[in-house]
Amino acid sequence: MRISTGQVFTNANRNMMDNQTSLLDIQNKLASGKEFTRLAEDPVGANRVVNLKRELAQLDMFQSNVDVARRRLELEETTLDDLNTAQDRMRELVLQAANGTLSDADRQMISYELEDLVDYAAGLMNTRDAKGEYLFSGSQGNQQTYVIEDERYVFQGDTTTRTIQISSALYVESSDSGQFLFESVQGEPDLAATGLMRDAFDGVEVTDIDSFEALMRRTGDISVGVDRHDDGLGNPNSITYSYTLRDSAGNLVEDADGNELKNIAYDGIDVVEVELDGAVVTLDLPTAANFPTQTPGVEVGGALDPGLTTVNVTDVDAYTNLMRTEGDLALKVTGYNSGTGQFTYEIDGQVTDDIVTGTSTNPVTINLAGVDLTFELPLPEDVDGGYPAEATLRYAPPAEGELSLSYDRPPTNILNAMLDTIEMMRDPAKGDAQAMTALQERFALTLDQLTQSQERMSEATASFGARLNILDSAEFSNTDFELLTKSALSSVQDLDYAAASTELSKRQLALEAAYASFAKIQGLSLFNYIN
Repeated sequence: MRISTGQVFTNANRNMMDNQTSLLDIQNKLASGKEFTRLAEDPVGANRVVNLKRELAQLDMFQSNVDVARRRLELEETTLDDLNTAQDRMRELVLQAANGTLSDADRQMISYELEDLVDYAAGLMNTRDAKGEYLFSGSQGNQQTYVIEDERYVFQGDTTTRTIQISSALYVESSDSGQFLFESVQGEPDLAATGLMRDAFDGVEVTDIDSFEALMRRTGDISVGVDRHDDGLGNPNSITYSYTLRDSAGNLVEDADGNELKNIAYDGIDVVEVELDGAVVTLDLPTAANFPTQTPGVEVGGALDPGLTTVNVTDVDAYTNLMRTEGDLALKVTGYNSGTGQFTYEIDGQVTDDIVTGTSTNPVTINLAGVDLTFELPLPEDVDGGYPAEATLRYAPPAEGELSLSYDRPPTNILNAMLDTIEMMRDPAKGDAQAMTALQERFALTLDQLTQSQERMSEATASFGARLNILDSAEFSNTDFELLTKSALSSVQDLDYAAASTELSKRQLALEAAYASFAKIQGLSLFNYIN
């Protein structure tokens, strides 16, 4: 094959240009320090670089979150330490004020320092972090934690505990809600009134918290039932009223002296003061037009289910009086005649036996004072043990027809608890035995509330060490991951200078050789030999 002079020239020129281009590429890599400067040079490597840089950015964010969480926890710990110190001083002052030898003026002077401590504690509870957000407001960081409304401190945050991500799968609580920390103090014991006669409850005066709590644990909710008694002669002066207190199991409640509170007369003019164990309950019970008139019912219990199908109360007063007098009734099915299909039954009260006796086929209708009951009695083979068997009939008060009193001790915060104590300290009590007793009880309650508040803060403080340890561990792990990721990134994108320098020398030598050979062959021509 004949090679022309032009072909030699063109080929040599192209080879030199390629050598120059590859030499330029090596020079660019050496200048940038990168294995590739364009995506087209290594698409797979470029994709790995993007992913690794994303991981590094995420690790930087986690480290930033660790720093933020550590600052918030350290700030919270310092704040709670200061609050604990303030409450220690409150405790000292309350113990000092409880000294019976102090005068009213002495207690008033102590109350001024207590008031300053309350203001100081409120300021600590409204602490802000470095971003200006309220530390104890939960997720409502821009909402002031405590504000004053009607001379009382009201919590404005929520129950949310802020968490922050410090690694790919680890979150840590960066602060505690003021609801958990400060709203855990038990207020003064009280009773919550429900039912149609809830307005009859005028309040409760607790004289012994422990005794009252023990009473309410034993009784559960207390039901106050009222009865109207009429001789039926149309004489309005013959109408009298009485009340009965029962516990949640239907048993009679006893007063502080151990007397059953059953059918206790009241005139409806004066309020009724019921002295219970550890408390005095004041009731303004109804008479005449405002007397509850809703229809009561019957509840069935016991081993036998008699299948009560109909309850027809024909006389509310008569039925109520029967049940108040007799208590729970016992329906006793004593036998069954399979030939006639008749059941033999009787109803006994707790006071009177054989209130009703009889025989009947199904359905069995029993007429009591003021109420008609219809039962569908089961056959003996459907009753465990057969007949005789017994069921219990209980008085079911009308829906919301009575007054139900439930023990209530709503939570408050130590700020309001101290304000209540300060108010009592400023009222004259010297020489008034009742006022001094109430004041001493208030001091005892306040000391208990301070203990509750400090225990809750101690509970939170105890968790700080664990959370800070988690932050340290996460920080170490994130640092290790960052080093590994940077190493992987370097292996993908950073240039091997030794290899690149060697390659540069090789290509430079090749280019120089191409230049030298081109200079020798570019003048060669067949015409030179012809001449």
